[in-house]
Amino acid sequence: MSVPLPDFIDPWRAVDAGSEFEGVLPLSNLSRLGGFLKEAEGQVQYRLACSRDTQGYGVLSGEVRARFVLTCQRCMGPLDWEIASPLALALVSGLDEARLLPEELDPLLVSREPIRLPDLIEDELLLALPQIAMHEPGDCSPPGGREEGGNDQEGAGEKVHPFAKLGDWRLGVKD
Repeated sequence: MSVPLPDFIDPWRAVDAGSEFEGVLPLSNLSRLGGFLKEAEGQVQYRLACSRDTQGYGVLSGEVRARFVLTCQRCMGPLDWEIASPLALALVSGLDEARLLPEELDPLLVSREPIRLPDLIEDELLLALPQIAMHEPGDCSPPGGREEGGNDQEGAGEKVHPFAKLGDWRLGVKD
């Protein structure tokens, strides 16, 4: 049986109890993610299950799904982005234990302190963001109508030197 997401859980106790969490979380509650979004509207769907795998590792598995609007770094316009990120995290108490994990499990370093599940969900979303958010090639163009590598003043007959004024400044030339 799944229950709503608590702010904090004891991960070891949740694994032993076989706890499951499912629901939605508003994007506006995820402050670190908000800096990457053009609009902080919408919500994250999550499904998390705590259990032990066949090798005895405490595992937090599930999926987070979200749809939000990023800023395209080519045209600076809105870019709809959808994330469906699966989770397979093994609870470990040290780096030596993390090195022994099977490849399909990522380590989640925990101590005896409770962990904050909304932060874990936000971490997964941050890891799933693209390094550079852009529309597909041909779907947009840079602001001002310039194509990449092009020149705004085509046909003007003169090559633009964007740092020419700096040379004048260095030589003491005044406008």
